[in-house]
Amino acid sequence: MKIFTLPNILTLTRLIFSPLLLPLLLVYFLPYNSLTINIFLAILFVLLSLTDFFDGYFARRFNQVSSIGKQLDPLADKFLSYSTLIALLAAQKIFFYWVIILIGRDFFVMGLRAIAQDDGLKIPVSFLGKVKTTALMTFMAFAILNPYQDKGIAHTWNLIESALLGAVLLLCILSAKAYYDQFIIQMLAAGKGFGTVEPEEHEDPDLQKWDDGPL
Repeated sequence: MKIFTLPNILTLTRLIFSPLLLPLLLVYFLPYNSLTINIFLAILFVLLSLTDFFDGYFARRFNQVSSIGKQLDPLADKFLSYSTLIALLAAQKIFFYWVIILIGRDFFVMGLRAIAQDDGLKIPVSFLGKVKTTALMTFMAFAILNPYQDKGIAHTWNLIESALLGAVLLLCILSAKAYYDQFIIQMLAAGKGFGTVEPEEHEDPDLQKWDDGPL
């Protein structure tokens, strides 16, 4: 099996640059509030985000889908979104409570999926989850681009950013509820109890925790 295929290289690029380079640039250069610098940083973020689409596209197009790619792709996605949110917080471009909600929501959904998987069930990626991921990436790109956060909520750029953030938070809540409802439906349909622990029969479950789609 070839590891360094084009899809895996794109995934590894996102996995490496997202936590190591992008946050460093955001934290040190966003406070200058320079539109020119922000445009460069926003383009870099968008390019890293697009690798999430193209790694899957090329993997299917050239029949290069691999197990390592399936494991690394969602991990790289989470590195990109979480490191960007934390960097925006460090650069004082986003309120800390929104970061807690956005990251906490993902851990909530991952917890549901982990419990379902331990019981032999699978919660599929929802349409709302995909829309939420797209909206979150759009919001973060605009937050990086916006050099006017200190001009007050009445500024046009800030109004747009606030609207995008509001949409993301609403989608976070709705998609999390959709995942929770699906979790309950599947657990009840399978006759699974919530107070019992069944013996493990499969190999190390930690290798299977990362899902292959957006949350």
